[in-house]
Amino acid sequence: MRLFALLVMACAQFNSMGQSILTGKIIDQQGNALPGVSIYLLNTLDGTSANAEGHYTISTSEKGTQILVVSMIGYETIQQSITLEDKAYTINFTLKEAVSQLDEVVISAGTIEATNDRKVAVLRPLDIVTTAGAAGDIIGAIQTLPGTTRVGEQTGLFVRGGDASEAAVVIDGMVVQNFFTSDVPGVAQRSRFSPFQFKGTAFSSGGYSARYGQALSSILELNSNDMPSKGTFNAGVSMAGVFASAAKVFKNNSLEVTGNYTNVAPFYAFAKTNFDFYKAPEGGSGSVRWVAQNGDKRIFKMLVSGGTYTSGTEIPDMANTGARYRFGLQNKNVYVNSSYSLQIHSRLRSYTAASFSNNEDRNNLGASQSTTDEWRLQVRSELDYDLSEQANLLVGTEWQRFTLQRSFDAFRSDYYETQAALYAEVEWKPIRKFGLKTGVRAENSFLLDRSSLSPRLSAALKTGKHSQVSLASGIFYQNPNNRYLVAAKLPDLQQSVHYIANYQWITDQQTFRIEGYYKSYNQLVRELGVPYNPNVYRFVNTPIDNSGNGYAQGVDVFWRDRALIKNLDYWISYSWVDTQRLFENFPSKATPSFISNHNINVIAKYFIESLKLNISATYSYATGRPYYNPNNPQFLQDRALDYENVSMNISYVTSIKKAFAVFYVGVDNLLDRHNVYGYRYSSDGSARYPIEPPIYRSIFAGMNFSLSAFSRDEL
Repeated sequence: MRLFALLVMACAQFNSMGQSILTGKIIDQQGNALPGVSIYLLNTLDGTSANAEGHYTISTSEKGTQILVVSMIGYETIQQSITLEDKAYTINFTLKEAVSQLDEVVISAGTIEATNDRKVAVLRPLDIVTTAGAAGDIIGAIQTLPGTTRVGEQTGLFVRGGDASEAAVVIDGMVVQNFFTSDVPGVAQRSRFSPFQFKGTAFSSGGYSARYGQALSSILELNSNDMPSKGTFNAGVSMAGVFASAAKVFKNNSLEVTGNYTNVAPFYAFAKTNFDFYKAPEGGSGSVRWVAQNGDKRIFKMLVSGGTYTSGTEIPDMANTGARYRFGLQNKNVYVNSSYSLQIHSRLRSYTAASFSNNEDRNNLGASQSTTDEWRLQVRSELDYDLSEQANLLVGTEWQRFTLQRSFDAFRSDYYETQAALYAEVEWKPIRKFGLKTGVRAENSFLLDRSSLSPRLSAALKTGKHSQVSLASGIFYQNPNNRYLVAAKLPDLQQSVHYIANYQWITDQQTFRIEGYYKSYNQLVRELGVPYNPNVYRFVNTPIDNSGNGYAQGVDVFWRDRALIKNLDYWISYSWVDTQRLFENFPSKATPSFISNHNINVIAKYFIESLKLNISATYSYATGRPYYNPNNPQFLQDRALDYENVSMNISYVTSIKKAFAVFYVGVDNLLDRHNVYGYRYSSDGSARYPIEPPIYRSIFAGMNFSLSAFSRDEL
């Protein structure tokens, strides 16, 4: 509360002497008032939103030539130069609707987008970094969307009844093998990438495009930024480290450099942890990015990033009741991604991309040593051709070579895999109110000596000016989990079939979306003749086959509203999932331990213009998940208590000439609820240990400073 008081006191220093007053009305081409339009002076914090009658008023102490920006999703942005001289101005605007998306159906079943480019976007990119409780992490924000389940003790994205291995992350079309920082038992890890690196995000919770494969449940597609328009410099300091980034723009090229140092020790000094860290997480990372662009015809991007990370914690020894052992981690990671887009002529485009990653983990497990080494090389090439104004054809090929090598003391195991794929997809819109997309993907696994053919189909029909219905279905294949491949167990491909129906209603200020789905699992891997073992790090040395199966069904609901109260933005997401499966070493069909049947997230953001204060709050609720109790003859029938969490962020933004600074403080688990994800038992079943978050309640503070051009909407 002291930090909050300091923020408010700082805001009270605002000097209102010598101001210009700008007023006016904003309408569309039909003369209708446009409420909610954002209007502001570029690179300042001075701005507002149009009221219900389209009127606006801005008070500013800025002087001289300024740029007045008028913007609204779905309309063309206006930038008008104005010279301010401490007097009143009346300026009216008429906005034109963006022609490219005007009343056109968008095939959207199974996919939620975060982008500034499309009128139907459910989220904007900056929603990712301003959501309380997400801690500025891409996955943390995605977990507030319907279809996802928070699994606080495991790393990864859990979507519609699928485990973390069933969701793939791609950057500019290339699979990222190590998207998250390396695993620490019992602690979910963050992604390695900053949300500011991407201009758009497409989260497909099912029925995704034929461009991608090897994911039974979900694809998270991230598209990197294009060439910046101006040079930038950003820096920040927080309770967990420091960072800096800079970009220099030349005539047709840009060079961007970032650096980051993380040390969580100061943060842990203020927080009571549920884990004993004998070595607080510490590491550093950096990146270099080069972009070359020649108008709209061609663009080349190349990113080289790397980092190192260490940590050490004590965890319970399940084999020895009451004992603990030390788990130490040393990680090194390198990632390279390059892409080239070319407009060959007005109807034909090409896209070529390549990526390479290498990840090294060195672990100490008590007196034992283990290593994990992974690398992946991938190439993709595509042609995108407009058959007519109503039809588009995409054809492409993809090749990957990757490996995993593990050791535990003197024991060694590994596998090498090569995958090749061909795919084609046609999108046809005979009328603006109806669209059909059909595709097929042929893929081969050289390691398994198996091939697959995956048809995909989706369609959408516009039912009104703001509403549409969509359908999607497809067959999806994926290799078995790494634990089987590294043990030289080579079964068949696993399969899932998706059926999705979607209705959505979207205006400039409000979004409603409801989606029902059914997913069948076939050919899942089963371990034969072994008792159940909940250890996710176990080594498999028994026979396996593809006799497993399962299902997942549910309903996802999303509502977002920016019209209820000026400067208030909130959304509500709800998911219901019913799923059971017989797979891995399950003795019978059951709901897995990573499933919460009901999940609710309520996110609210409010900007207080007079104080330049942003307030964001998140409430999350999930029903208790199953956990394994060896003393209960009913498999996975015990349930943890329901999960609840309230988070809040407060940030004060201020401009210093053409730069701005943000001071922020965040509180996670504001009510200090002692959530328990489940329980682990000792090997003899006599002792039970709660699975807890690393920290019950935490307070995090920091400051960001930027010399970059910015828009008020971004704050």
